[in-house]
Amino acid sequence: MTGSFLVGLDIGGSGAKAGLFSVDGRHRRTAVVEYQMTSTTPGHAEQDAEEWWKAAGSAIRAVLEGVDPASVCGLGVGCTNGVVAVDEHARPLRPALMLWDQRSLAEVKEIRDLLGGEQVLQITGNPVAPGAYALPTLLWLKRHEPDVFSAAHKLMVPGGYLVARLTGEFTIDHSRACTTLLFDIRRRCWHTPFLEAAGIPIEKLPRPLPSECRAGRVTPGAAGLTGLAAGTPVVAGCMDTIGASIGCGVTKPGECFVIMGTAARVCEPLASPDFDPRFMNCTHVAADRWLAIGALNGIGSSWRWIRDNFGQAERSVAEATGQNVYGLLAAEAARAPAGSKGLIFLPYISGERTPIWDPFARGVFFGVTLGHTRNDFLRSVLEGTAFAIRQVLELLDRERGVPIPEVRISGAAAASDLWNQIIADVAGKDVVTMVENQTEALGAALVAGVGVGAFPDYETAIAGMVATGKRFAWNRERHAAYDQLFPLYQELYADLKPYFERLAGLDLDQVWVTRGATDGGRGRSGRADPLCTAGV
Repeated sequence: MTGSFLVGLDIGGSGAKAGLFSVDGRHRRTAVVEYQMTSTTPGHAEQDAEEWWKAAGSAIRAVLEGVDPASVCGLGVGCTNGVVAVDEHARPLRPALMLWDQRSLAEVKEIRDLLGGEQVLQITGNPVAPGAYALPTLLWLKRHEPDVFSAAHKLMVPGGYLVARLTGEFTIDHSRACTTLLFDIRRRCWHTPFLEAAGIPIEKLPRPLPSECRAGRVTPGAAGLTGLAAGTPVVAGCMDTIGASIGCGVTKPGECFVIMGTAARVCEPLASPDFDPRFMNCTHVAADRWLAIGALNGIGSSWRWIRDNFGQAERSVAEATGQNVYGLLAAEAARAPAGSKGLIFLPYISGERTPIWDPFARGVFFGVTLGHTRNDFLRSVLEGTAFAIRQVLELLDRERGVPIPEVRISGAAAASDLWNQIIADVAGKDVVTMVENQTEALGAALVAGVGVGAFPDYETAIAGMVATGKRFAWNRERHAAYDQLFPLYQELYADLKPYFERLAGLDLDQVWVTRGATDGGRGRSGRADPLCTAGV
């Protein structure tokens, strides 16, 4: 191995994040380049994969500024979930269908009838659901856009797509392959009977590889866009959540981490392949480890929705003063009391995955009175998302039988001290931040480090590169207040569930189209806001 730096790249729901890390752990630099999601129709969520590539190139160039490209010894890619059909040159044939996309509901039922929900769970470790898993989307594409499906050289996920653009090799890492519903989670290979039954040609799927396995080397063309040296090794990479697990130093049962992004993930490693269908499940980097993932759609997206639709004044102040708009909103939320005077927010603005798996679920403010202020509404959003996190934590505590003493937390939204404290108080567990907040990028870099021999194993990589930051101790008085509200939070969904489905069944398309003709149904950028419309 030559070189002293590693690059980690994370393709997320709202931007590409690149991190440059020295193998001795002393130097690090990160860059984020944002892009948009398009949702011109309720339930649709797409992204331009070409924008991922451009954003990735810009982010990598930014972190490499002033650094000799030859000193980079390896690169790893982590990613969110989606399906992108590409040609033989890895060029996208249509916009990527993202995990928030809900248009494949009919295909979900078809898969349950065709393969059997229990059989799918047994083989793949996962339930059948739209968006979160690729197979329903693949069948939707095959049925509704047969020309695209037929023309596709490969059907890729975001991370594998970036690896292909970097190297020319079409691969998928084992952890992300687990979210296709076509991968045997124990044997770690494509499950041929499911492929045959669903009519998915295996030659259209990328080659599965362990995360740290070398997928290829940076091509001269990719070097020109990214600033990397041609020939730089690129590993297969990992699901963004696996990257975060490594970047948080969480690899053992009883350890837990929460990633606070557009969606949130509440996760615990598993020592045996015993899978709960209320969770997403995937392989970990070790052969004897798996990961249970409580995937929550509306965490960061709820707070961003508040910013974009009700934070105009704060945005103006932030633009004029250079302050952080989320910090200004949080300061106002902090003026409201714990419990927001009984105002409860259900954060289902993009449907929900764990634990209810309900694409029809919708966001709700419950308990509104004349006595509530804007600050109460702001705080209730932070508290409602914390209730969602607690619901998953309690399932892990109770069902796994392994007490979780503390929660490590990272991600863009974890920069809020108020939000971290609310999560600690709601859950009744200490919350610990990470020194490196972009844990997905760090984890992807450490995967690359193990793959190219910079570290002998993951334990050594974590020991040298991962450090904890601030601790938020939970407050018993505030926890007691939240204990009174939490049962209501849980019961509200069950009581409202039939109304969510009725609402989704109303024929309001013409109303949407009429309004869209006036304002486009879009944000200021001229495209739909990537968070407030996806899945609604």
